[in-house]
Amino acid sequence: MKRLAEFIVKKRILFFILFAAITVYCALCIPRVQVEYDISTYLPEDTDTKQALDIMDKEFETFGAATFVVKGVTDVEANALADEIKKIDGVAMFSFSPDSDYKDGNAKFSVSYDGAKTDVRAKVAYAETVKILNTSGYKFTVPKPLDNNYADTLASEMIVIIAISAAVILLVLLFTSKSFAEVLAFPIVFVVAAVLNMGTNFWLGKISFVSNTVCIILQLALAIDYAIILCHRFTEEKDKKPQNPKSALVAALAKAIPEIASSSLTTISGLVALMFMQLGLGFDLGIVLAKSIVCSLITVFFLMPGLLLLLSKPMDKTRHRNFVPRLRFWGRGVVKARYVLIPVFVALFAAGAAFSQRIDYVYSNEDIDTSRPTETVVAKRECERIFGYDNTFAILVEKGDCATEREIVETVKRMGKYPELVDSALALSCIEYNGAYIVDDVSPAGFSEVTGIDGATAELLFSMYALSIGETYTPEFSASMLDVLEYVMANEGLFGASLPPAFGEVKALFGFAKSQLDGEKHSRLVFNLNAGLEDDAVFALIKELTPAVKAIRKDAIFAGSSMSAYDLNESFSSDNVLITLLTIIFIYIILAFTFKSWGIPAVLVLAIQGAIFMNFSLPFITGGNLFFFTYLIISAIQMGATIDYAILLTNRFGQLKTALNRRDAMTDAVSGSFPTVFTSGAIMCVAGFLVGALTSDPLIASIGMYIGTGTLISVACVLLLLPALLYTLSPLLDKTIIKPRHPMKKLRMPNPSLPPSR
Repeated sequence: MKRLAEFIVKKRILFFILFAAITVYCALCIPRVQVEYDISTYLPEDTDTKQALDIMDKEFETFGAATFVVKGVTDVEANALADEIKKIDGVAMFSFSPDSDYKDGNAKFSVSYDGAKTDVRAKVAYAETVKILNTSGYKFTVPKPLDNNYADTLASEMIVIIAISAAVILLVLLFTSKSFAEVLAFPIVFVVAAVLNMGTNFWLGKISFVSNTVCIILQLALAIDYAIILCHRFTEEKDKKPQNPKSALVAALAKAIPEIASSSLTTISGLVALMFMQLGLGFDLGIVLAKSIVCSLITVFFLMPGLLLLLSKPMDKTRHRNFVPRLRFWGRGVVKARYVLIPVFVALFAAGAAFSQRIDYVYSNEDIDTSRPTETVVAKRECERIFGYDNTFAILVEKGDCATEREIVETVKRMGKYPELVDSALALSCIEYNGAYIVDDVSPAGFSEVTGIDGATAELLFSMYALSIGETYTPEFSASMLDVLEYVMANEGLFGASLPPAFGEVKALFGFAKSQLDGEKHSRLVFNLNAGLEDDAVFALIKELTPAVKAIRKDAIFAGSSMSAYDLNESFSSDNVLITLLTIIFIYIILAFTFKSWGIPAVLVLAIQGAIFMNFSLPFITGGNLFFFTYLIISAIQMGATIDYAILLTNRFGQLKTALNRRDAMTDAVSGSFPTVFTSGAIMCVAGFLVGALTSDPLIASIGMYIGTGTLISVACVLLLLPALLYTLSPLLDKTIIKPRHPMKKLRMPNPSLPPSR
């Protein structure tokens, strides 16, 4: 390591130049990173939702849509507003029924615009709709906006969170520093590491909004210790060689590299465990966060040494007394109270394990309990309270069998726990117009009767249509009404003068229905469920429908937000067990090699797992719910990151036992560990709680909040429970040493005066 350290220090100017170039490159790549905001796209390939999404993206046109609720309006006024909005250029479909969409002075308008939500035509039409409602004088809400500017809102919130987090963390670092000038190196190192990680996300093609949002905060919280370790090493070595800062830096770097690299394995192993999830979101977040740790390691190893050398003299001039008190009374008190603390922990461990198994999990962002619901969420819940739910559920089948499609529609309509669960059904094969199915074959006379086109024009249409498909027209010729309508709409210029005024309405209705229900190879059957996305009745319906519908059409594929939640629910239980076991196994193996013991890792893992159980008993105790992915990511991060606090305390206790009796060794171990645990824990808590309190996205907020509470509980377990366990079990743990064959107190472990990284 010394040769590598000498090379890094000697070539520090070269590394300054390299990092400057790489940082500029990564900064230019950041705007090019593609962000995915739909979690359902990360579902396993064999799930219905994933297959349906792929098919619908290829075969069906997606129109931009919005829902408005106008308040304090009479039915006459609502109809007048509806007529005005219908006339807006760019409105493809407008839905308002006085019977179902007007209640107690509230009117619900459902609008579909001509084009996707990103199309200019749709945006202009939406803006005109909002303008009409603004000038109408009525209050209105938008439960479903065309585009909620979610990405921009989240980005602006994260800027505020990062700024506040950085300020608070700098204060913590100043409080725990040995000189004021050393703190100047930390922002530079962190900014460079963050830019490297964010820019290299471009190489991944596309990342989730979860990774894009929380990664920079988690990188700061997880990796700041690496810089602290090297900085403190440098200060200590410089005290030994005050006249030769270069030699001190080489010695510090040679000692810090293996310590930081080995300690970071616990964090990386927890993140790698996430990558084994069935849900692709785990792989996405795991690889982005693991890459952030690697970027932080590289920056600390190759950039920070040069910065420390530049700051060497200012660090000497700004040295100050230690602000962090030595809490010897704490260690003595923990040892005395061990016979109370251990039973209390056992009880809390058991209660936490039981309560965490009774969490009310949710699988949709919209259903996550949050203290800061957005205006859209509030409007949506109010709309559902007044008018019921707009919960769209779809079934895709291969085209070609209209009778079977109608059978599926009837099967869905008659199932469910209560009759009104499926309150509407729509399929191209089931659409009737003036008493006839539009997909059925009709004669020219029948077509004339249904559409209002005169008989002579109808015969001309059919003859020209027959010619277009290579058939000979005869008086007995018939064709699908939909196919003929498509031909008319494609050649409207030829027949415009012969078409009745009402044909425009027919054209809009059938054109919209075909674009939404008729794909290149598949038909889409659409239903509305009058229940919440994750209601028990909805999940029961899906479970009942799956075998019933697939018995009719084996190729049937289910889609919709409720189906996505159902698929996530099915994969969660196995992912939960897998991630927990892999995290524990990976970390146990690392600790077994670190301590060369099979007993010590078990105690450390037990303590942090107990903290995880306690953390996730909070939703049950408070009566709230928890997004399923929050549990998976927090359990992996909390175990992988905060177990380093336990490693630090155990290292100190093991080494101090070589010179002190067991009681004094534990007292000094707790006192000596406190500054590092306080610094790391405070940074993690601040980062987590700020994200939880300041972001409006419920998923991001829940991740932040449980990182904060989890870290706080882990710190409490390390400073209260773990000393009691290690002190009490020390004679037994000495016997679990595998190699070398001597007591735990003889182990050669990292210098206890230095904090480990996470």
